[in-house]
Amino acid sequence: MKKIVLITSILFVFKSFSQEVKRKFRPLLWTTHSKNTDILGVSVGILPKEIFKDSALTKTFGIRVEAPGLGLLLPLAPRSPISKTNQEFQNKLSKKPTEIVYGINISSGSMASTRINGLSSAFIGQYLIKENGISAAIVGNIIEQQNGVAVSLMGNNTYITNGIMVGFIGNNSTYVNGIQLGSFNDSKNLSGIQIGISNKTKNSKGLQIGLWNKNEKRSLPFINWNFKS
Repeated sequence: MKKIVLITSILFVFKSFSQEVKRKFRPLLWTTHSKNTDILGVSVGILPKEIFKDSALTKTFGIRVEAPGLGLLLPLAPRSPISKTNQEFQNKLSKKPTEIVYGINISSGSMASTRINGLSSAFIGQYLIKENGISAAIVGNIIEQQNGVAVSLMGNNTYITNGIMVGFIGNNSTYVNGIQLGSFNDSKNLSGIQIGISNKTKNSKGLQIGLWNKNEKRSLPFINWNFKS
């Protein structure tokens, strides 16, 4: 019995090792359009991989540069791609990404299949499934789950924010666990603080500070609150 367990364990380790060595390692500079590749340094790509129906995972440990990015077209989208329900959100989150970045992402605007752990900067706008770190864009950040800080000159739209949203025009989110800071803030579920000219939420546990504040209990100028679930 012990021999069978030992042989099974060896085969399992060997299989896992074999699967791992199939991944290629590329130092310094390489393209994001390579298959099953780990890039240490700078990765360069033209448009997201899913455009070319390439689902093989590429990891960048360093700096990823994408030009042009589909974020150029983001202002032309007829509506926000952000999930409308928890089920839709979970379905998107469960899909495997085609790229993962550990470091810095630079683009006119990356799209959903790229997941960032670090800083993601977009000259226009970006739509990401998950960002752990800082998202910065000129027009807007559209992110299903933002863990950290989202900053935009125009505004931010998320399904879940765990951290801080800073949009000079406004912010919109289904769930906020942290701070919304902008001229016009809107959330369905708020656990934290809204600061702006106008603040609106349907379910709150926290503070609203602004010229006009509305939650599920009352509408008030200057300051509003609700600390009971």
